[in-house]
Amino acid sequence: MISWRAAATVAALSLAGLACSAESTSPDDVPAVSAETTSPQGRAVSIETTACGHASSTTGAGVVVANGWVLAAAHVVSGAGQVDVSGDFGTERAEIVVFDRAGDLALLQVGRASATPVDLGVVTTGDRVHFASVGVSGNTSAAVLRPVEVRIEGVRSLERISRFGYELDERVALGESGGGVFDDDERLVGIIFGRPVADDARSFVVNSDEIARVLEAERDGAWICDPSVHQVVPSESR
Repeated sequence: MISWRAAATVAALSLAGLACSAESTSPDDVPAVSAETTSPQGRAVSIETTACGHASSTTGAGVVVANGWVLAAAHVVSGAGQVDVSGDFGTERAEIVVFDRAGDLALLQVGRASATPVDLGVVTTGDRVHFASVGVSGNTSAAVLRPVEVRIEGVRSLERISRFGYELDERVALGESGGGVFDDDERLVGIIFGRPVADDARSFVVNSDEIARVLEAERDGAWICDPSVHQVVPSESR
């Protein structure tokens, strides 16, 4: 299995694709990207969902991590009837192939999304990081206040888990969950997942260990809407 740990090369991700749904383009059919590494902003996409059952429709952000694959926040797509991803390639229906409640991360198959494979990085207290999200407003960089272990309920779960990441000194706007956070070397170091309710100057991101776990996960099925429970479930459970 390919290692997605810090500074890993991940070119084979696009070769690990599932059979695509009728609405999707195969990752093998995406336009070839240039040899030049895709910039963080060039990886940014926006995400819109329709409602599954009585869930709410949502908006969020995502990161193209390799040809045909987009990383997003799991809570953005957890109640999705359909997931549409928009970027330089236009808008395309996505399929959820990995859904990680603990890390609040989801891996989406988006056939026409194209980018060179992303490298992962690690930062620490005092380092500067940079937001790359279609909806980013205001300051596009932040300082790492500290690495954190957040005790929190998993996405659409009552089970309390530990989520590992960083606390940043800038507050992101609503709709930016799933956006990428990069270091000065344009390595992906985090994905935005939340902000405190009452604090105007804090945001939280999951770290690259959480990201690597999702990128290395088995991709042997899809998560689809079950209107009876108003959320996505593994397709084999339907």
